[in-house]
Amino acid sequence: MRGMWTIAVTATLGLLGCGDSGTGVSTGGASDGATTEAATDGSATAATEPATTEPTTTEPAPTTGGTTTAPTSTTTPTTGPTTGTPAECQTAADCQASTCQAPTCEAGMCGTMNLAEGTPVDDLPGDCRETVCDGGGGTKEVPIDDPPAQASGDCKVAGCLQGQVEYTPADDDLPNDDNDCTIDSCMAGEPVFAAKPMHSPCGPMGANFCHSDASCQACKEVTDACEDYGSEPHETQATAFSLGEITDADANGSFACGTVVGAGDVDWYTFSGVDAFLNMVDPSRTLVAENDAGRLCVYLQCDNGTTTVGCGANDTPDTAPLGQKGCCGLGTVSPSLNCTGLDDSAKVWIKVDNPEMLACVPYRLDYHF
Repeated sequence: MRGMWTIAVTATLGLLGCGDSGTGVSTGGASDGATTEAATDGSATAATEPATTEPTTTEPAPTTGGTTTAPTSTTTPTTGPTTGTPAECQTAADCQASTCQAPTCEAGMCGTMNLAEGTPVDDLPGDCRETVCDGGGGTKEVPIDDPPAQASGDCKVAGCLQGQVEYTPADDDLPNDDNDCTIDSCMAGEPVFAAKPMHSPCGPMGANFCHSDASCQACKEVTDACEDYGSEPHETQATAFSLGEITDADANGSFACGTVVGAGDVDWYTFSGVDAFLNMVDPSRTLVAENDAGRLCVYLQCDNGTTTVGCGANDTPDTAPLGQKGCCGLGTVSPSLNCTGLDDSAKVWIKVDNPEMLACVPYRLDYHF
């Protein structure tokens, strides 16, 4: 390659010499003598290379092996494009879509694809409808057989009709109001609670009685005729109805039912109170009467020693026909008792009367020693 480069320069110089006017001035930079000798000799210019200085060129220096060395650069090459918008995604998981669309990723760009019509969407159960995809990226509701949960005892059966909840009367789906004194039934899909006949058994072991207002009471209901369904006490202290013997244990005691009619009707009760060892005598009597009427009196006499009776602030001291001391009042009467010695066992009398002279006063008497 170097020889070819040299020949080209020499030929150019020779041509410049031949075109000279012969004045001996060289335009190519060589001496006149050198030019004349070459022409006279007649030999090829390639045989004798003139000692000329090679011209300066901007071309890269030649290298061996037939290749040219690339210019040195300080910029580090990159594998990606150096221009344009960065990729939005690598996979579809990098993209988002609405409820009835699926995300896509193509050529680094996010897109969407509509889900097939009928694809289920999360929905509220029990409304007889289901939300599904419409195939165009939106949603729609379609009727299904998805009724709400059945409520026991509401006299209805839930079902679906054309996407709407429908209730059908079910008279065998009986309600329960937890009241022993009602008959529970259904009528046209609605619960009905009718009162049982008066004096139907109710309460624990059926020991109580139903009243006409569907309440369960310890005593029977007294009708307008003012029947006395309880054990009718005698109307004098001497003939009082005996309630037996009870102790002063807190769990001991009971009740009695009765009726007083007018001012002349008086009911007397009596029992023997036993002061058990380590127990405390706290005689309490409660009268539960209709219309808050009726009066309760309690009289006591110790079995041994002297009897001392104290009355509460709302009670009135009174003396029984047979001379025993006691207290009278409305509602609860709890006289204090103190006997000489350590034993407070005593005889107790209870009187229920009707000072307001009402025609009929049914009552329940609760007693405790």
